[in-house]
Formats: sequence, C-alpha cells, structure tokens
Amino acid sequence: MPRLSEKEMDAITNNFYSCFCGIHLSEAESGISFVCSASRNDALKGFGCKYSIYVLVKEDACIVSYAPKYAGFFEELQEAGVIDILTAIHARFAIKKMQLMKFKHERVKEYGNARVLKKADYPLYEEFFRSTSPTADPTGWLQEYFEEKVQKEYFTGYFVNDKLVSVCDAPDMPYMEDTIQHTGIVTLKSERRKGYAKCTAALAAHHLIENGVCPQWECRAENTASIALAESIGYEKYGVAYILEE
Repeated sequence: MPRLSEKEMDAITNNFYSCFCGIHLSEAESGISFVCSASRNDALKGFGCKYSIYVLVKEDACIVSYAPKYAGFFEELQEAGVIDILTAIHARFAIKKMQLMKFKHERVKEYGNARVLKKADYPLYEEFFRSTSPTADPTGWLQEYFEEKVQKEYFTGYFVNDKLVSVCDAPDMPYMEDTIQHTGIVTLKSERRKGYAKCTAALAAHHLIENGVCPQWECRAENTASIALAESIGYEKYGVAYILEE
C-alpha cells in the first residue's frame, strides 16, 4: 500500500466517524442532525458494548445518533439547541465524553529505541502486559492476539536494556478494519515522563501511514496528558463525542 497523504487521512477519518453517526458527515456539515439507527443496538467489535447514544459535536455540526428505544426521548429535543440537548442527555444518562483526534502531519522524525514488534518479542510483551495489567489473565488469548497484530505490523514498543517499557497496541476496530487503526499507548509507571511514549506513538503513526493505514486516536476528554501527547506527534482535535455505553 502507498503512503497516505494528508487529504486521504482526512477523508478516511471522516468516513470512520460517519460509521458511528449513521450518516455521512458531508451530509451534516452544519446544524443539528438527528439519526435514529437500529445499528445502535449492535455491540461494537473491539469495544464489548453497544453505543446506544452517540453524539458527535464537530465545528458547526452536531450529529445525534441513537437506538430506536430512545426515539421518544430525542423527539422532545428536536427543537433544542446543542447545549440544551447535551444538558438533557447528561441529566438522564451516564455519558462518557471522548476527545476525538485526527492525524494531520508528522512532527517527530527520531524514534530512539522504539521499533515495530515481531513475533519473537512475545515473551517480553507478556511480561510487559502482566506488569501493566496485573488483574488481567492473559491465558489462552494474549499470544494469539499479539501474533495476529504483529503479523500486520501494528505493534510498536520502546526498549530499555532489552526490556519493553512502552507499547502502542492495536485493538480490534468496529469499522473500516485495516483502513484505519487506533493506537493505544501504555508505559510502565517507572518509565513515564522520559519521552518513551512519544517515540513509540510517533513510530506507530509513521509506520501505519507508510503502509496505507490511517492512524486514529481518541481518549477521555479530561485526559489532557493523552491529548497533549497526541498533538506532539501530529494529531489535532477533530471533535468531541458524548457516548452512552450499554
């Protein structure tokens, strides 16, 4: 696959979030759009839950996508403004607020001791996983997951003294798999604030772009550290999503 251009990444990102909204964003560039979608009843691959309500606020547009069972609730908000809609949703539901990012251009060219992980790195990855996820049991699934992703060259990691200290992983994507890929980042607590996460995440984005896959980043809106990290390697703010998970 050829390297993606900025224009191509912008189009892919728009298409990706259009899938969540149930309407193409080119049809909802301004104003408020209400979308009642049966797809909101489906559990999302890689998420393990349904996004029964998904509200995207982006520049001058607000897209309100919801499962049919909430149609009555949103019918009463058809004439409301964005602030009133969000206020009403927050008053009734436990909403998760996510900052969505899109990749603009690469700002990091040196990656230190970060590299794309290989199948042979699994023992180091399992040690890393057990350190960062002490309550999770990797038995019977972690190696298969790791090997599937490294075959696609989706994992990057930072090494210090032959130890894996920071990893960009690649969760399953609910839409447009192998066209766009989320790059989660985890770093050992003892190795944070040393620039390792930045190098690892920058290499992950670079390698995806070089292989024709659009990098994607989103995090809790209150996670200012994650937003700053994303911006430091070339992402910019895209929009904010308000989500009811069920």
